[in-house]
Amino acid sequence: MAKLTDFNCRYAEYRGMTAEDAQAMGLSLPDAYLHGETIARLIPKNGVLPLDPVLEAENLGALIKLDDSPLGPRKAEDAISGIEQLPEIGELDPQRGRLMETLKAVELINQSGGSATIEMHGPITVINGLTDMMKVLVGWRKHPEVLDTFFQKLIDGLTKYACTARKAGCQVLYYTDSPGSLNILGPKYAKQITESFTVPFLKALDEQLDSQCVVHLCPKTSFLLTGFEKARWKTLPLNETMAYTDACRAACGRVRFLGQRCRKDKDIQVDRIHYLELL
Repeated sequence: MAKLTDFNCRYAEYRGMTAEDAQAMGLSLPDAYLHGETIARLIPKNGVLPLDPVLEAENLGALIKLDDSPLGPRKAEDAISGIEQLPEIGELDPQRGRLMETLKAVELINQSGGSATIEMHGPITVINGLTDMMKVLVGWRKHPEVLDTFFQKLIDGLTKYACTARKAGCQVLYYTDSPGSLNILGPKYAKQITESFTVPFLKALDEQLDSQCVVHLCPKTSFLLTGFEKARWKTLPLNETMAYTDACRAACGRVRFLGQRCRKDKDIQVDRIHYLELL
């Protein structure tokens, strides 16, 4: 049996855009977070959007605090009280709100010669933006059908989001769900999330994205997939040594799922890249 272990994240502390940073660009917060044209100016030409982890939850009705704090957009308060209200949550819609503007920003950057992309957030991050995630997970025991239905709606919405991002010019799509890691959820819930959400979500992406698009998983998710024997590691040799982020782009068209390293390990040089094969 594979060894179940957690990935030790070195990038847990988040620091977003400061009001001074925005002002130096001729922008003001929080207004700059709301429009594709200004969002595009907040990141480098090869940057990753969004700048916050609540974009998907906001699209589903989460109550978000927008101000000029360097913490960025974040949950203001719970939008729902528990699992019994999850059926009231609609579907993720890439054609509305800040999600739409974020995709517009990516498209604007890529049309001007950049290589911007997006990072999608998984179910525990989304639930955390809507309410206390532990209340929902505890309620899963009594009402498994409610959370399973929510998972399927989120899979459908995130898949649409990914396909729209691909049309906007994204080559490497990122996925993370750090609150859904082993050290936070424990083995029982981590296994349920992996089997009920992560595996079917990745299969949906594999079916609907073209072969030239790579999906890069947060290693916390990758390690759960391999630890629960839902995937195995394989190795792709590269023609030369290059930065890890360049290696990810070099893997386009040759593999589908990456994720042994954190996407933020930009200075690491590799002559091969490890990828995941779903079992």
